[in-house]
Amino acid sequence: MDFDINFARNQFLPFTDDPDFVFCSNAGGSYVARQVHQIFEKYNRHMRVQPYSGYSPSREAGDAMDRAHSLWSEALGISPDELTFGPSTSMNTYVLAHAISSTLKPDDQIIVTNQDHESNRGVWLRMARQKGIEVRHWNVEPELGLLEGKTLENLLTEKTRWVFFTHCSNLVGTVNPVQDHVQMIRDSSDARVFVDAVSHAPHHIPSPRSLGVDGYAFSLYKVFGPHQGVMYLDHQTTETLEAQCHDFNVGALAKHFNPAGPLHAEVAASAGVLDYFTDLHKHHFGQSSQNLRAKLDDLHALTEVHEAHLTGTVLDCLAGCPDVRVLGKQTAEDNDRVCTVAFRHNQRSSSDICAELQNLGIGCESGSFYAYHLVKDLGVDPEDGFVRISLVHYNSQQELDRIVSAIQQVLG
Repeated sequence: MDFDINFARNQFLPFTDDPDFVFCSNAGGSYVARQVHQIFEKYNRHMRVQPYSGYSPSREAGDAMDRAHSLWSEALGISPDELTFGPSTSMNTYVLAHAISSTLKPDDQIIVTNQDHESNRGVWLRMARQKGIEVRHWNVEPELGLLEGKTLENLLTEKTRWVFFTHCSNLVGTVNPVQDHVQMIRDSSDARVFVDAVSHAPHHIPSPRSLGVDGYAFSLYKVFGPHQGVMYLDHQTTETLEAQCHDFNVGALAKHFNPAGPLHAEVAASAGVLDYFTDLHKHHFGQSSQNLRAKLDDLHALTEVHEAHLTGTVLDCLAGCPDVRVLGKQTAEDNDRVCTVAFRHNQRSSSDICAELQNLGIGCESGSFYAYHLVKDLGVDPEDGFVRISLVHYNSQQELDRIVSAIQQVLG
């Protein structure tokens, strides 16, 4: 079965607003699906009241929020009280760090990487400084920016309490083998595992349970939705941590990591992401009684071929450009590479290259992309950083052709 990209693109209004612009900055925030806009508009027009009261608009508002919570729990294959909605992944990890800190002792250790976005790094380093615990650094190899399992194995001890790493770097673009790393951690320590999936979820939303992790987080504004962060923590982990909610909400696990009330309309509109995926599934597979978890897996199998083609074509183009350094795996053949491609020229500034591409209608960006320490450790000035091309399933062959042509014009 071929992926019907025209159907997918018709669900996103910007493609009709400016058809000549090539948007390839999806890793910083994707376009928002039509289904999300519809819920958001309806909520703000008819239900902009305090939810969960007895009068009609309030009941409808609460129902809309509950629907989002229920659908995302089903999609992730988790219990509803293992799911937290928050303003962003950065804020969710900030709150989680406060919850974890009270469980740590001075001789404990944590492991962090330098491949991560700062949302899954800085909060843990701050927590460690405040608690006086040891931080062990799982650093990338210095050329491609890849994490190696052997390096992790040498860091683990009986004192390791948490390991924090990313499912896929927002610059390196290579999918880390989470299950393999989790198994290694379990074999060597009693540590819990928290994975940042912000750069992976736009390409595939797996079940956290299938990965074996204790915590998993991503941001919906990079997955075709509103500015919300989704965080999973399993029951056993949540019950060991200090609740960060109002004291009268302690015991309601779904509220434990919400210090304040949620953003009502944004939570409700989060269901629109899954409405979009449901419509996409129905268009390709027909009416189905499958649950959302199974539908997401079907869609991933459908779109990964298209995305691999996008990735491989961009990588091949850059491989033909002299004096260009590309991060991550250099091919897309093993289905462990997303189309987030970061590159820089050995003799020219990334900001200048990016500006030239933008002048040709290519919506790319340059910089460190909140992976400041990764860029610095790779021997590059974070103020200039890398040019990043980031594509998702709705990017077309025509757009790909324009990207390749522009890169060749600027770098050839």
